[in-house]
Amino acid sequence: MNDLVVSAAAAALRLQNSLLHGGARQLDGEHRGAVAGTLKPDGSALYVYGEITGYYLHWLASLPPTTAGVPAAASSALDWLQRYLHGSELPLTRVYLHANPPDWRNDALFAFDLAMIAGGMACIGNRGIAALPPVLLADLQRWLQLFTRNDGLAVCLPRTPDAVLPQRWSTCGGPFTAKSASRILLLAQQAPLDAALVQACRVELQRIATDVSCHRIDMVHPTLYAIEGCLLCADSDPQVLARWFEQLVALQGADGSLPESLPTPDIRRSDIVAQALRVAIFIEHQLQQPGRYRSACDGFVRVLTQRVRADGTLPFSNDANVDGNPDANVWGAMFAEQALRLYVAHVQQQPLPFSAEALV
Repeated sequence: MNDLVVSAAAAALRLQNSLLHGGARQLDGEHRGAVAGTLKPDGSALYVYGEITGYYLHWLASLPPTTAGVPAAASSALDWLQRYLHGSELPLTRVYLHANPPDWRNDALFAFDLAMIAGGMACIGNRGIAALPPVLLADLQRWLQLFTRNDGLAVCLPRTPDAVLPQRWSTCGGPFTAKSASRILLLAQQAPLDAALVQACRVELQRIATDVSCHRIDMVHPTLYAIEGCLLCADSDPQVLARWFEQLVALQGADGSLPESLPTPDIRRSDIVAQALRVAIFIEHQLQQPGRYRSACDGFVRVLTQRVRADGTLPFSNDANVDGNPDANVWGAMFAEQALRLYVAHVQQQPLPFSAEALV
């Protein structure tokens, strides 16, 4: 193995160990089984997050079948999600564990977050890792049905009529909803979901996958979400997805990183780099063109291996390295672990360790 592959494999193992045994997963208390979004310097969680717990289920399902502790972690996460989604009030987006600071995300419920829970459940169920609780399935569908529209999916529902949400990609909508739709459709393969909801997801996914007017770049993070969703669309043309992705590759810096967006070129997020590496490998695989993005992938790997810390945590962006902010980003760590594991297998011409369905 070359040095970069060795470094990637070692970094992936550190990430995996941290995600399984570090502070991301809550092991006791009211929120046992929930997964954090951000970890403080002492390794404890700032908040737990339904979306990230859904991501964690995707990630658990993507691990080798012999990985110890996966069924117990999955069952614990499902138990928390059942408690989290049960009730008559909209579940909070971020559940803060100590202080309860103002957070605009808690002024709405997001379809994307629920869809990531749906996708994680589908992956766990498909692998036979844990049984999906009927109460959880019913509650999740009850919330998801609120987002059904004839022409696709709504993106968020304000908690109150007077809630004022900021103009963000997550509140305004866009092609990233392809990932939402694709994950709900995964669950529909295993559970009888509402017909109108399923149809709305099919319309949403097909529209974004096939309409090249949707294939633009604004914020890089949600653009990659969009491509990740389109990877699961039967009507997608891999060459069309490749041209969309290559608009992002053209933004890669000399250090291998990508900008958060065109207006914010100095912010270089770790989760974005990991997303790009994963998408590059799956597009190469679909096109049967190994090496098409090899130079770009090597650059992405260099960024990630340099950022993964000795304890297996990952900073959110280059800013964390500059200002010494030691907070760790949990979803970025999951993205990076998957990305580096994919890279090692792909470069060594081994079968990919998981399918695009399990992309966190």
